[in-house]
Amino acid sequence: MAESVWWVFKTLFEKGLVYRGFKVMPYSTTCNTPLSNFEAGLNYKDVSDPAVMVSFPLVGDADGAALVAWTTTPWTLPSNVALCVNPTFKYVKLKDPATGKVYIVAESRIPALPGAAPTAGVWPTTKIIISMLKWFNRFVVHI
Repeated sequence: MAESVWWVFKTLFEKGLVYRGFKVMPYSTTCNTPLSNFEAGLNYKDVSDPAVMVSFPLVGDADGAALVAWTTTPWTLPSNVALCVNPTFKYVKLKDPATGKVYIVAESRIPALPGAAPTAGVWPTTKIIISMLKWFNRFVVHI
C-alpha cells in the first residue's frame, strides 16, 4: 500500500501539482494537528470585542485639549504609563460640537470622532510629547 501512495505522490509531483511553500494553518493544541478549513469553520462566530476611546488631558493647554487613545484591552488602562505618538504622523486639534471638548488625534483618525471639526491646524509631535511628559510626570514617584 505504501508503494501506491508514493506512486501517487510521484505522479502529482511530475505534473507540477506538488510544491514547497509556507501557509498559516489553524492548529488544534488538543489534537496536536493542523485543522482543515472545514474544522476551523465549524464553530465560527462573529463576536464584538470591547473597545474604548480614552482621553488624556494635556497639562497647560489653553484649550484644555486631550489626547485620544483607542484600545481593545480597556482592562489594561490602569497600568498604562505612557502614550505613544509617531513623529511622522500629523496630529490635529478637533472640537466636539456636542460636548465642546477639544481633542488631539492623528489626522488620519479624524473620521473616528464623528462631527468633530478641526480647530487649529497641525500639531507638532514634539509639542505633544512635551505636554505628555508633564502629564505623566504628575504620577511618577520621585525618591
